[in-house]
Amino acid sequence: MDIIPLIYLKKGKIMVEQEEYRLPFNEILEQVDKDANIYVLDTDGIEKDKPNLCLYQNLSKSHALWVDTGPRVLGDIVDVIMAGATNITVRNDLWHELDVSSIKEITENKIYVDVDLKSQDDRNTEIFPFYDVDGLVVFDGKNRVERDFKYGSFLKNLCIKHEVYAYERDPKNINYWKNLGVTGLLVDISKIKEFKKNEF
Repeated sequence: MDIIPLIYLKKGKIMVEQEEYRLPFNEILEQVDKDANIYVLDTDGIEKDKPNLCLYQNLSKSHALWVDTGPRVLGDIVDVIMAGATNITVRNDLWHELDVSSIKEITENKIYVDVDLKSQDDRNTEIFPFYDVDGLVVFDGKNRVERDFKYGSFLKNLCIKHEVYAYERDPKNINYWKNLGVTGLLVDISKIKEFKKNEF
């Protein structure tokens, strides 16, 4: 199972678990092997459509970047690619009439789509135009998935057909996600060593 370190960007600063990270920039990067993937959750891009492109450029000098910045149009995709992203997460709720094939025409980078389980309440489990994507990202926690059998069933179904990455904070839940069939976990960078130690 892949364990991918995640950092938040907010107000142009690197955050960990939604709090400002106090270590110097270089020490943050030392926690992750050189050229390894880092998942960048850019809340400035997602919430305000103001991605931190300069920070991506700095991070991409030493690491492969998987960027979740809330692109809304093809021009946003071009911007993050030019800033150094190798994988990109697109959010359905921000990009109306999402057409992944049009993104694939301009890049060979992997394209993932964010799946919000609570938005599936009124939908069939065979929903969404997922056939063009390289994978899916789920930020709903274990508690939400367990709360309703249909969520777990829906997610297990997705894992059979796609690469699925889930966000997790507690290393005790690694086996839960493995049993569901997820490809990997997105983990706050401050907990990456703890997760790697608990991975069986």
